[in-house]
Amino acid sequence: MMQMRTSDIFKLAFKALRDRKLRSFLTILGIMIGSAIILALIASSSGLSAGIQAQVSKIGANTLTVSSARQFFAPGGSSGTQNYQLSQQDVNRIKSLQGVSDVIPYYSQRATISYGSNSMEGELIGVDTSALFTMYKGLSLYSGSLPDSYDPSAAAVGYSIAFPTGSSDQLTLNQMISITLGGSTSSLTFLVKGVFSEYGRVLFSNIDDTVFVSLQSAQILLKTQYFSGLYVITNTAGDVTTVQQEIESYYGTQVRVMSAGSMVSSVESITSQMTVFLGSIGGVSLFVAAVGITNTMFVSVMERTREIGILKALGYRPRQIMGMFLSEAILSGVVGGVGGTILGYALSFMIGGALPMSGGFGPPGQTRSSTTLTPVFTPELIAFSLLFPIGIAVLAGLYPAWRASRMNAVVALKYE
Repeated sequence: MMQMRTSDIFKLAFKALRDRKLRSFLTILGIMIGSAIILALIASSSGLSAGIQAQVSKIGANTLTVSSARQFFAPGGSSGTQNYQLSQQDVNRIKSLQGVSDVIPYYSQRATISYGSNSMEGELIGVDTSALFTMYKGLSLYSGSLPDSYDPSAAAVGYSIAFPTGSSDQLTLNQMISITLGGSTSSLTFLVKGVFSEYGRVLFSNIDDTVFVSLQSAQILLKTQYFSGLYVITNTAGDVTTVQQEIESYYGTQVRVMSAGSMVSSVESITSQMTVFLGSIGGVSLFVAAVGITNTMFVSVMERTREIGILKALGYRPRQIMGMFLSEAILSGVVGGVGGTILGYALSFMIGGALPMSGGFGPPGQTRSSTTLTPVFTPELIAFSLLFPIGIAVLAGLYPAWRASRMNAVVALKYE
């Protein structure tokens, strides 16, 4: 009876794979692709969920946004191409609803911000500036102070506007900035009274790229008394559903009402569907790779029939023969799993970059800046990415290895 060390078994398996370079490469490549797709999709989906949850936490679970719906009749209008226009009357009406703590109207518009040698795309938001800290949880000033709500010439800017990347020309307090609305040639200048600390995104609107001015300033700049939307803050998170239903019941399809929770649910639903669809592609890749392993090992068994007969004649037990062939499958799974994890790590950032999150608080259809997602990798996910391909490879190679171990030594020695 021959004894064989585990290290010797894997050395022979590596030699066998090296002798069939092309077949082994294609088999391992299939494992890598399947493993990489699954890892990248799960990490990207987790990153999307984490990003949305972080954004929602900045406005609180007791906040609703109300904006005009597209292509519906305006009050007294006869054309279906007009939008319902939100006014102070709507602010007063919604504020009177039971469960509503406050209603904060705002204007929102894409704009070009210029000062010194810098010119950048950003967002202009006109709002009661005293309500900013109520609207955005955790927002703080880096320097200066909030502009007075009744000062039409003052503004507060986001961190990225004051300190643009790659530019040595930085904004200082009491410096003038020029605001030009998208599609317009006219501009207004504002005196910077405050700069906010880095804050990030809130429901797809980047506060760091935003200029905040008073409602009166926005009315002058936009030449309208109708608001882009309303922030509705309820007494508690439990009042959100009731208030939302009351607003929708009164306005019907004339306005769009969104809650933080419903937005998270919608995004996660879409993400889950995308993950299942694309994840199935990764599953198919792993299935094809498993078929490839099975086919490769069957061919290997046929090619090495005489070798199996000689080993049996020398006293190798069936389990040793089986271990030799099964080690080839395990080695393929290990190389494919490690390679797939590395490839999936890189691919997840590419997927995150291909999923721009756009939208915001302005009217539907208004263009917004985009951001990329940061994938989330957990120890459990990494372990799954490494071990799952090995399990698939072992299952695929189990039957061919068993067939090899059951060969009759005399028949195998006679095989040509």
